[in-house]
Amino acid sequence: MKKLSAFVFTLLLASLTFAMGVIPAMTPAPQSTDSNYWWCAKHNGKLQEIKERGDALVAFYGDSITELWEWQDRGRAVWDEQFVKGPYKGICFGYSADCTQHLLWRLENGEMDGIEPKVVVVQIGTNNSWLHPEYPAADTILAITAILQKIRDRFPEAKVIMCPIPPCGEKPDDPRRIKNNVVNKEIAKFADGREVFWLDWSYPLLKPDGLVDQELFYDFVHPTKEGYEKWFAALKPLLDEFLIPRKEPKAVTPASKLEEEWWRKRLFEHRVKICANTNGYFDLVLCGDSITHGWEGWGKPVFEEYFSSLQTLNLGYGGDQTQHLLWRLKNGELDGYKAKNIAVMIGTNNVDDPAEDVADGIKACLDAIREKQPEARILLMPIFPRDKEPTNARRVKNGKVNEIIKNFADGEKIVWLDFNEKLMREDGTLSESVFPDFLHPNEKGYRVWAEALKPFTENK
Repeated sequence: MKKLSAFVFTLLLASLTFAMGVIPAMTPAPQSTDSNYWWCAKHNGKLQEIKERGDALVAFYGDSITELWEWQDRGRAVWDEQFVKGPYKGICFGYSADCTQHLLWRLENGEMDGIEPKVVVVQIGTNNSWLHPEYPAADTILAITAILQKIRDRFPEAKVIMCPIPPCGEKPDDPRRIKNNVVNKEIAKFADGREVFWLDWSYPLLKPDGLVDQELFYDFVHPTKEGYEKWFAALKPLLDEFLIPRKEPKAVTPASKLEEEWWRKRLFEHRVKICANTNGYFDLVLCGDSITHGWEGWGKPVFEEYFSSLQTLNLGYGGDQTQHLLWRLKNGELDGYKAKNIAVMIGTNNVDDPAEDVADGIKACLDAIREKQPEARILLMPIFPRDKEPTNARRVKNGKVNEIIKNFADGEKIVWLDFNEKLMREDGTLSESVFPDFLHPNEKGYRVWAEALKPFTENK
């Protein structure tokens, strides 16, 4: 956790100096030692619940604000739906009237044993000001520091979500709220965005004038049913990030089309050409989809005019998406030779994927090339303009992809080769004289492309 500020350190030092060596807020203690007292019975019940629900993924630690997750007229509906029946599998260690010292005692006496949560939610400190106005803010800060340290030591792999002490009292000038603001300001600094995360869910719910909304906090401190719904809504994105395995986007997951005969045949023909190249060298390797494949169609006369004297390999496949090119790059099409230049233009067929996923797919292709052909220069091209109007949704999305992927170029090993403007009219529209179907270039378009590639294929 982050170090305390000099200001807080001074407060802590003062507290230590004048408290005669005893700080109640951070000295572990039960609320009662009477085994018949409700607090002790609840603690024993929670130890039994651990045996029954030891597979909990989320552990909540706190006071009555946490306890009310399980109350029928407060957070119970959300708790049952999300943390009992739902995907998050929660266990709740919230106790009414608990201060930091009581939570510390519980942590030391079984409430961290027998469970291995992936996420720990901590909300404590309200009663340090509500029930004990004599507790200095510095003591509460020090106690919460100790609580977080115990949790980190016991659950080193878990993510900790630290919630602030909610606003106490209706008005901003309530002394309890003022003191809690001091505590919150400092404990927020413990969040590092890697192990400990700060989730300020309650203060954004205040009215514009700073007053507490009773529809969300019925007694100006405890959330209503609607308040717990707001709390869960704030928690959910973090819980999803930490608990739900992220499925790799389709665009970055290698996939073949071996079930398609023509695709298998083209794959085989490339293997034959690679094996037949006794020099084990290609001046220019072209990677892509049908637009690259088209060098063997509309672009063939231009290709023969510009590149017939070179050793070339066209790895363009009609209809391929980033995941298909990635599969080919990882499964033999970069093996058995060395390349001087590898030109890459892929992504226009990923029409259903978000721009960020398409860019990630292109990045995965570049990484595969770097791994297989570390000495080659990569000529990275933007996705060609498509559809007649620049406002077309697919054109706009491809533009977003291009804005991302141009940052992958370093000017040396990966060169950004952008000549899209030369393929369009000044107003950004496409001409049928260059793109007959507003997607694939004809001979005119391939000539623009050849002129852009030519300087990189000449011996220097």
